[in-house]
Amino acid sequence: MARIRHSYQRSTVCLGLTIAGAAGLFSLRVFSQPNTNPFWDHTDTGETVHVLPTPASIRSPRETNPTDAAATGRISVYPASYGSGNLTNHKGNIISSAQFYAVYWNSNVANSTGSLGYKNIQNQITQFVSNFSGSPDYTIVQQYTGANGGITSSIPFAGDYVDSQSPKSMIKDSAIRSYLAGLFQASRLTPKANALYGIYFPSGMKVQLSGGLSCSSFCGYHSHFTYNGVQIKYAVFPYPDCGGCSLSGKSVADMLTIVSSHEIREAVTDPGDNNVNAWYDASGYEADDKCAWHNLYQMTGGFWIQPEYSNAHSGCVVP
Repeated sequence: MARIRHSYQRSTVCLGLTIAGAAGLFSLRVFSQPNTNPFWDHTDTGETVHVLPTPASIRSPRETNPTDAAATGRISVYPASYGSGNLTNHKGNIISSAQFYAVYWNSNVANSTGSLGYKNIQNQITQFVSNFSGSPDYTIVQQYTGANGGITSSIPFAGDYVDSQSPKSMIKDSAIRSYLAGLFQASRLTPKANALYGIYFPSGMKVQLSGGLSCSSFCGYHSHFTYNGVQIKYAVFPYPDCGGCSLSGKSVADMLTIVSSHEIREAVTDPGDNNVNAWYDASGYEADDKCAWHNLYQMTGGFWIQPEYSNAHSGCVVP
């Protein structure tokens, strides 16, 4: 069955694909799609995922390099760097009452150095999400309602889990899904449809998608899968201490909060439940794609993040 989504053709392969392991069982649906949008990639088993490309792998027609927003003390609206026009609702769900749960592959990443006076990444991510929740930097997503209703003003930090996994040189997305399912099966995490599970990997551990490796082709992504009938939403955060995901004057911790802001808001406004998307524009770009790597700014608390695209302002908003 083929389905045309604007200029992007997505064809569904009618396979009941089940992955099993110590983690339990979860089902996946396979998609195939031409790689015409730099913010889309595919997993090793064929699913489409929404990635944040490295700054060097994309070029805006307006700006050639990443930029910081000027500090004005008032709301600023910038033209979108990518895509075409406002976002439109494609009848999918949003995450209405989202919560964020951080998962650290091991203590190497959890205990790595933070910025802004935080002793480590674990403490900084906790405080970042707590400040992000309920702020104008997050509540801007409330304008995007879905088939299942509206979005609440907060995304509470629901907790974190520091694992003791051995570092690897590389991990594929199918292994990440199996890893999450294993945490559910072992009752280390509770599977919730309204949770976003952010998985943070240590330095030197690359994530592989069909289009390439983290740090060379992307700096993070969000996706979903079904576990025991529950739509699981997750975001993947490789450690950004590489040249491809580094920006002058910003620490690893700063880069992580920038990428986290991108993936959190996109997962909430376009989670892809049951393989039905919600908000994207006429060229297939999600809300944060349209503002990626340009007009970066420091929100309350000093955390670096990127702007969100607003239909109401027809541009990328720095509150």
